[in-house]
Amino acid sequence: MFCYVKASTAPMRKEPKKESELISEAYCSEEVRLLEKQGEWASIETAVDSYRGWVYLNCLTFRKEPFVSDAAVQRCSAHLYSIEDTTLGPIATLPFDTGLKVLSSKDRWIHVALVDSQEGYIQRGDITFDRSSFQKKEDLKLFSLQFLGLPYTWGGRSSFGFDCSGFVQMLYRHMGYKIPRDAKDQMSWEGFTDTSIENLKSGDLIFWGSSPREIRHVGMYLENHRFIHATVAENAPYIRVSYLSDPEWDGLGRWPHREARTLR
Repeated sequence: MFCYVKASTAPMRKEPKKESELISEAYCSEEVRLLEKQGEWASIETAVDSYRGWVYLNCLTFRKEPFVSDAAVQRCSAHLYSIEDTTLGPIATLPFDTGLKVLSSKDRWIHVALVDSQEGYIQRGDITFDRSSFQKKEDLKLFSLQFLGLPYTWGGRSSFGFDCSGFVQMLYRHMGYKIPRDAKDQMSWEGFTDTSIENLKSGDLIFWGSSPREIRHVGMYLENHRFIHATVAENAPYIRVSYLSDPEWDGLGRWPHREARTLR
């Protein structure tokens, strides 16, 4: 039996209660492993990074066969409709990278099935049929900029809102690398090696914290001393571009420890 997320997003909590801390998120069409049921809650492990948390059981769907998608949402959000028209309004709104099974297509409208076999119509401009990975880190620069302005969301891994490590994890996943979920684990990931702030290249990662053991933030370097990240700092709680020389990020202020990583 295969288990997938059928909700647009499924907040993952530390304990099976709604007052518990939000620790991560799974999103529509993502494969997960069911570990335990407890009333209306389910303990899951995400297939892509083995991260564990509790979600509402009704966020999940079960299939005898694996879900094989041949298209995906390519925008930060896309509406699904019950008919080939927008006048009745959407029946669902899907985040970036939601996998879809194409049933038929016309010039504008694509008839699709979701992971729970729900059917609907989505506009061609909202999806892509090419799910191949980027070949070079430099390609991540332009790709990352399409997410500018999305809200910072604690535990967020979807285009409805990312946290800092969820954002860079998504970027690297589209280059074919399954890096860990949390910033502290990303910094020590075996696929990275040390690099200096002075030698940063586009696509490299920068980490901040109070010490090497207390890493609290991560961003991706772009060029010209700029990096992109999801943050709540400086009263700007959204994905944006900052400078390494800014007082918040220069390695001298609130987070005095700063180091960088590049792919081996």
